Amino acid sequence: MITVKQVYSHRFSPSENEYRKQVWNILCSSFLQQFIRPSDAVIDIGAGYCEFINTIKCRKKIAIDINPDTRIHAAKNVDVIQTPAHKPPSSLRHQAHVVFMSNFLEHLESKDEVLAVLIAARALLKKGGTILIMQPNIDLVKERYWDFFDHKVVLNGPSVIEALELAGFTKDVYIKRFLPYTAKSRYIPKFSSLTRFYLLLPEFLRPFAGQSFFSARNI
Repeated sequence: MITVKQVYSHRFSPSENEYRKQVWNILCSSFLQQFIRPSDAVIDIGAGYCEFINTIKCRKKIAIDINPDTRIHAAKNVDVIQTPAHKPPSSLRHQAHVVFMSNFLEHLESKDEVLAVLIAARALLKKGGTILIMQPNIDLVKERYWDFFDHKVVLNGPSVIEALELAGFTKDVYIKRFLPYTAKSRYIPKFSSLTRFYLLLPEFLRPFAGQSFFSARNI
């Protein structure tokens, strides 16, 4: 059986991983930090190689992932918990101000599991807390959604929003055309500085957009 560790160690070369780190530095400082205060506790679900949680500025950082390599990539101030996303430790209930997920829900086994993860994420949040999701949108990428072997669940903007509402969240922000689909695209120049310029463009002018962004509250 192919493991998460095997998939991700195969997918990205060292140079691609370095480029992704640079992109995350800009993405956090230019966009995501506005949703997160320095005093916040943040939980990164499906943290992977910890590009987001290592970079974002906050008081408490927790990474949840089943990949054992997450511990290798986590910064010293990141607590790593190796567990399935729908089964976080009960000690984390109502501890987070923000829960973050990036390119994660499409890897789950079913839409039932997607909903279970979102319900579990809500249980991690304090009242008034926020969930932030970056997610491939099949309405934008069409058949390219299946370019990655471990993509299993089909999601677009309205389906993610409905799942969030079913889990008890209230939507705040939905940006359909947020970012390009993948850092592996041969059509996109590999200059991380372009990320800052890309985010300044009006949504309807963003070329190659394949990912959407969602923000919702635990009211």
